[in-house]
Amino acid sequence: MLLHISEFSGDPPHRQISEQLLDRILAGDLAQGTALQSPQKFARTQRLSVNTVLRAYDDLARKGLITNSGSEICVNSLSPAQKQALSLQRKLADAEEGRRLEQELITARKIQFGLLPATLPFNDRLQVAAHFEPSHIISGDFYDCIPIDDHRLGIVIADACGKGLPAALLISQIQAILKSEVRHGLSIHETISNLNHHVKCYAAANHFVTLFYGIVDHDNGTLEYANAGHNLPMLVRDDGRIEFLKTTGPALGIMSPCKYQIQTARVNAGDNVLFYTDGITETMNAVREEFGEQRLADLIVRHRRRDAREVVRSVVEELSSFQSSASMQDDKTLLLLKLVDERS
Repeated sequence: MLLHISEFSGDPPHRQISEQLLDRILAGDLAQGTALQSPQKFARTQRLSVNTVLRAYDDLARKGLITNSGSEICVNSLSPAQKQALSLQRKLADAEEGRRLEQELITARKIQFGLLPATLPFNDRLQVAAHFEPSHIISGDFYDCIPIDDHRLGIVIADACGKGLPAALLISQIQAILKSEVRHGLSIHETISNLNHHVKCYAAANHFVTLFYGIVDHDNGTLEYANAGHNLPMLVRDDGRIEFLKTTGPALGIMSPCKYQIQTARVNAGDNVLFYTDGITETMNAVREEFGEQRLADLIVRHRRRDAREVVRSVVEELSSFQSSASMQDDKTLLLLKLVDERS
């Protein structure tokens, strides 16, 4: 009799054993009088300690489900009413656990939103606006704007593979490390390399993060950056021309060590730089057509002369009209940086 005992479960092994045996008793797989394996044999079969099995058997004995005579451990007889009562208790316990987990996720969501920038630069030289919309309670996306000095600003947007809690936990680590690297004055290359090493060494297998990190200097109009496999940001010129900030290395966690190239883009007054995650372009309508990169680019070009907040609002409204009534497929994150034309 093999059970599935997982080290990743929230329940300790003895609780997993007792719950799975209870499931089999209620289902009739273990009928009255069925002899269970001795603790020693069960422990060897499941590669557990004898004490763990004894604790599981004690749990079942306290509930009156088995009798341990010393020489034999047998399943007790249960009336239909007893089985019904036990099933009801299980449902109530599962519902309570579900409510507890939901409350914990809601708390995690509040923490995650609290880690986003409380305010974004919006002045006569530089405008930044953003939109953040998780597809689930918590997100595997994030963005940040990190002041470096009076004329330089760190810009970051990232997307962890997968959804839910694992992706959110990985992103929270990236956020913390990135802020620490910036505070210590590390270069873009050092920061990206350290992030890549962390994801490769400590994230679960086959998990990776796409990330763009750049430093914009609004005094001299430069954006120095590294793009680790992220969606290509769009640099929309004041005259409507579009340039893409190319990838300079693989996503974080794919390979380590890895050398990331550092690129520099010229950003002039009146230019818009759009950063986004794939949840934006992969938004689908009722006939499963994607919103797409071209539709997004056309939208930014059309609204490029408006302020950053209005441009972002226009994108969100267009996405909302385009998207089908079905639930969101992916997290949506959008960040727009605009250098202001001082003549306007």
